[in-house]
Amino acid sequence: MNTAIATTVISVLGAGLFGMFFMLFKNLSDTMNSGFAAVNARLGRLEDKFDGLADEVRAHGERLARIEAKLEPDPPAAAA
Repeated sequence: MNTAIATTVISVLGAGLFGMFFMLFKNLSDTMNSGFAAVNARLGRLEDKFDGLADEVRAHGERLARIEAKLEPDPPAAAA
């Protein structure tokens, strides 16, 4: 009879510990998933900013090319 009681107590405690660790790891997984989602959202916003920056740099480059074209003398005309 003593063995049956000890086995029952150990089984109940083991099941409780298993359930506790299961919920702990599930909560940890949920926390990590929400953290990864936040990082992905932040990276998406940063990527949008870089897309706008690339367009702005391209526009500056085009403006600089036009200015350089106006400032540089025409090589065949200068040689003549």
